[in-house]
Amino acid sequence: MATERRFNGKRLAMIAAFAVLLVAAFGAGCKGFFTGPTLTSLTINPASPSVELGNTTTLSAYAVNSNEQGSTLTSGVSWSSSDPTTAALTGTCATQTCGSAIVKGVQVGTATITASSENVTNTATITVYINVSTLSISPKSLSIKGLSGTTTQPFIVTANGSTDVSSGATLTVSLNGTATTDVTCAYNASGTGGAGQYCTGNGSETASNSYVVTATYTGTTVTATAGLDISN
Repeated sequence: MATERRFNGKRLAMIAAFAVLLVAAFGAGCKGFFTGPTLTSLTINPASPSVELGNTTTLSAYAVNSNEQGSTLTSGVSWSSSDPTTAALTGTCATQTCGSAIVKGVQVGTATITASSENVTNTATITVYINVSTLSISPKSLSIKGLSGTTTQPFIVTANGSTDVSSGATLTVSLNGTATTDVTCAYNASGTGGAGQYCTGNGSETASNSYVVTATYTGTTVTATAGLDISN
């Protein structure tokens, strides 16, 4: 009889201990014990990066997990650039995962930088800029044959003597010193004469060789000018 009571007592103790373990496991499971926290969002810092032409800048990745905990990642991030000819990844991050990325400005323009970790991806647009000390435009004169026509070759705008900044330059047109919108200029990467700024008349322009095209660039007050001849 005593043996049976001892057996029943041990059995009850085992059942009670098992129940405690179940409760503990259930509670821990709700807190992510069995399935660890997962990555829910990824942010590239800075959000709108920029880098001067020829220099580098460092980007980092900030992650938030399913427990709403956030931190700057030090490893495990894959980085890529949509246009390495404009903004190129350098160092080990160009070929393997890491925490931060070093990006070099190769040519003036923009590129999309992508960061990925644990199937979570985010992007940032990086701008490669140039500090302009001098600005020039070539050729010094172009012609438009006929009203509503377009220059058959483009104006090319260069900064600091050799860097082509045509895609980021703004060209305005004036006639006898007065600004006009009868002729407008816009960048075309696949124009018939190559990439550059092409000028087009809208049909209201005047046949004249006195049009002047002025090139400007954001961040500088330096300008450059060229002539534009419009004939019937």
